[in-house]
Amino acid sequence: MRVKILNEIALCEKAKKPCYLNQVAEKLKVSHVAVKKHLDLMVEEGFVSEINPGGKPVFLQLTDSGNSVMKEFKK
Repeated sequence: MRVKILNEIALCEKAKKPCYLNQVAEKLKVSHVAVKKHLDLMVEEGFVSEINPGGKPVFLQLTDSGNSVMKEFKK
């Protein structure tokens, strides 16, 4: 699930579009709560950062570590 979330964020970045939690949940057809739990861990682990913490909606972006993970999965 986490790789799928990272991939959705990467696709948004590639298209130069903002990415936010509800959008990721909708595209993956899972609940907002499920995505939030995974995102909280990925933010804590340093794979994803919140561009506007505390804002509504929370915009997401991959960190250098998140981009490295995506490169490994695309090999």
